[in-house]
Amino acid sequence: MQQAEAVKAAGYIRVSQERAVRNGYGLAAQEEDIRRFLVYKSWEPVETYREEGVSGYKTGRPAMDRLLADARAGRFDTVVFPSIDRAGRSVRDVIEIDQALQAAGVTTVFLREGVDTSTPTGQLFRNIMASVAEFEGKLIHERLLKGRRRKAAQGGYVGGWLPYGYRRGENREVEVAPEEAEVVRRVFTWSSEGRTLQWIADRLNERSIPSRNGGVWHASTIRGMLRNRFYTGRIEIEGEEIQARHEAIVSESVFWKCNS
Repeated sequence: MQQAEAVKAAGYIRVSQERAVRNGYGLAAQEEDIRRFLVYKSWEPVETYREEGVSGYKTGRPAMDRLLADARAGRFDTVVFPSIDRAGRSVRDVIEIDQALQAAGVTTVFLREGVDTSTPTGQLFRNIMASVAEFEGKLIHERLLKGRRRKAAQGGYVGGWLPYGYRRGENREVEVAPEEAEVVRRVFTWSSEGRTLQWIADRLNERSIPSRNGGVWHASTIRGMLRNRFYTGRIEIEGEEIQARHEAIVSESVFWKCNS
């Protein structure tokens, strides 16, 4: 009798900042869960696709794109996910990914939920659990957003790029960089007097005033500076502008005079 060929299995693991903050279920732990399952099932491991620091809401995930391409190429028979929320944080994304795999003749297993979507019952349970994962993800996002708003309002650094004129203090609070702040005020003054963007950039370069990265000034750099509300003590989080506690470098009246 011929021995049946072993099932070829791929794994997909993902960690985002949200997940790491919440409970630290990192890539190593996810990969170990998949490895143990494959040993238990006597399936042949093909590859584990790793996505690090990528939100489940984002499209165009490189590892996921590669997994779907390899599924269409027939590299494996099934894909094992540690849980439904590792595949995606929205019901639509999870269903679309699962259906794309099914169209390629690849079955899907979600370990934590114990779901095999090759059956109608499994597909129904997938949809229910994906809805729960989407709801949970929105709650996490809302809590993190509230925390960032509160921290910004208290003068704390909420991550991301700080504009020219500011720096992080010893306690990670935003503070003014005095020499750079003087340059910022000069730029706004020149603009309020009717100077062009290129004229301002040329004057800074002529005076050998370095930009943040040590390079030359460009009109586009000046434009971005003049439009940045951060200089008035305000900050934008998720499209919402709030009054923060960091020190303003320019007044509201000067800012709007340059942007009217």
